[in-house]
Amino acid sequence: MIHTIQVTDIPDDFFDDPYHHIIARCLIAHPREGSQFLRGPGPSYGIWDPELGFSYHNPAQADISHWAQWLLDNNVKILAGETRSHYQLVRELGQMLPEDAPIKVFFRYELQDFCIHTSAVHQSEPTLPLKKAQLKDANKLYHLYQRSENMQVRSLDSLKFTLQHNRLYFMQKMGKPVSAALTHCENKDSALIGGVYTPAAFRGRRYAYDCMQALMHSLKQEGKTPCLFYEQNNQAARKLYQNLGFQRYGEWILIELTYQDEASEADSSASA
Repeated sequence: MIHTIQVTDIPDDFFDDPYHHIIARCLIAHPREGSQFLRGPGPSYGIWDPELGFSYHNPAQADISHWAQWLLDNNVKILAGETRSHYQLVRELGQMLPEDAPIKVFFRYELQDFCIHTSAVHQSEPTLPLKKAQLKDANKLYHLYQRSENMQVRSLDSLKFTLQHNRLYFMQKMGKPVSAALTHCENKDSALIGGVYTPAAFRGRRYAYDCMQALMHSLKQEGKTPCLFYEQNNQAARKLYQNLGFQRYGEWILIELTYQDEASEADSSASA
């Protein structure tokens, strides 16, 4: 069975990989509203967060069927983490559902290169004015991300949380943001970077590179290792991050789950 626990019930050294376990380690260090901390067989531990999804660690290779059932019962929609363990969990979920189950689960996943930056950051002169975002910048940055093809922020409140508890650097042109990069979560040793976005009309001008340099320099000043992941077939992202000095640490998987109740589907079809 899976039990809800307090964050303090998780042993300090359980999530022992500083990079593959970065999401869990960040949430343990800085729990967010809505974060759930869980204990399973083995023992194994998992963490679910509305913004960052579900991740877990099962070093004893204990039975994962209880975890799969928990995902199903709670309609968890996002999993992110090291490929082998997280894909194994979703495969278990798929196998435990009979074909005539009243609910169907559809999976979409993308393999990711997970990278870290361990060398010095040498900042060059930015091509446009560059600043660290403050809470007053939230609205215009929210509109910037809403223009993205696949990087829309969950809500304005979610972005405000980032500005208050993590960090975001952006470039402006004529008073409007044209590129940005942020941290999804941080702990005392590392930070997970994401939200690296430049609208199509402004790409190819080093704007994202400059935003990343500023963000990375800020993290390094505090002794934090920048980490990130990107889709393996995204050649533009690979080129950018390699030029910045990131090195591949391992492989992650990002899994999106969609739950469909057959009864609801039938009702929808009948009314169409």
